[in-house]
Amino acid sequence: MKGMAGMRLCVWSLLWGVVLLVGGSPAALAQSGVTLQVGCYGGAFTDVEQKFAAEPFTRRTGIKIVWINANPSDHLAKMIASKGRPDPYDVVYLDDDIEAEAIDAGVLGKSGDHDLPNLKFLYDQAINKKSYGPAMNFYSAGIAYNVEKFKAAGIPEPTSWADLWNPKLAGHVAVPTLDNTMGHAFLVAAEHLAGGDESTPDKGIDKIAQIKAQSYPGSSPVLDPLLTSGDVWVAPWLNGRTWGLIDRGVSLRYVLPKEGGFFGMTTISVTADTPHRKDALAFVNEVLGPLSQFGMVSEIPYGPTNKLLAPILAAYPDVAKKFPARPEDIAKLRPINWNVFHQQYPRAVDLWNRKITSK
Repeated sequence: MKGMAGMRLCVWSLLWGVVLLVGGSPAALAQSGVTLQVGCYGGAFTDVEQKFAAEPFTRRTGIKIVWINANPSDHLAKMIASKGRPDPYDVVYLDDDIEAEAIDAGVLGKSGDHDLPNLKFLYDQAINKKSYGPAMNFYSAGIAYNVEKFKAAGIPEPTSWADLWNPKLAGHVAVPTLDNTMGHAFLVAAEHLAGGDESTPDKGIDKIAQIKAQSYPGSSPVLDPLLTSGDVWVAPWLNGRTWGLIDRGVSLRYVLPKEGGFFGMTTISVTADTPHRKDALAFVNEVLGPLSQFGMVSEIPYGPTNKLLAPILAAYPDVAKKFPARPEDIAKLRPINWNVFHQQYPRAVDLWNRKITSK
């Protein structure tokens, strides 16, 4: 059996095997008094992590996971605001651009091979060179569009970031806000279209302000129903979220623009002041394991960072084409200079509020 159905059957077979191995039966739960507070994204992402990481982890260790869902930028703001007081999280999922800010803010803890046995199985691109949280998936930022709506309106398939400014799409484009990583990537795309780069947010914001947008979603759980209903025809978005909707029957396609899609990673870190460091590291290690990452691939196709999955993915080319996983896939995507971007970020937010939010 090939394709996504075969992949999911393989995942569930592995999951059942782990349950029997570590628990003896589905009802056998280990006992522990520890509860970890984990900052995550919400929606389908948290659902997948609950099913393939948290549940097997709790069954084996007895350690409970409580999810706190929000955008990574909100998680960061909350951690910075709590410095000097009890940390609101033990573990936090962040986009790689937000992780860079979190490192500078001193709110993340370090970890190494002795803390995370699965670290040795990760691709080099997934390992933070300063020993902070590694990446648990790879993703690309491109364009999601509704095939049926485009066809009915006689609009050709988008091949460039510039196609989102097509007048025929007025009132049908969702523009992600600067609260999330896709909004950051789209701002960079707009900056380059306007003849600038990461250091010129004024050019990018002026360009984005020309789009007659349907909405400005701040997160995937907000955009997903708009794409599903057809209220939004096109949006800059992430490969995994788009393919997740496609696999559920939504009439979408995902394309990487000719100028290049952008490369991104989701990282997972222990916080600097967690009182449960050992247990938090154990959960991070669970997320980096092949079972957890295989589950993510089967439900929301982001690229796994664990190299042990490479031969399995080779057997499912129709699945593997949906995400960047191998180093050669990553090499085809454009990196973003996050250091320069974040130097200009306060100015970008101010410009966004004055020229877009206030419209």
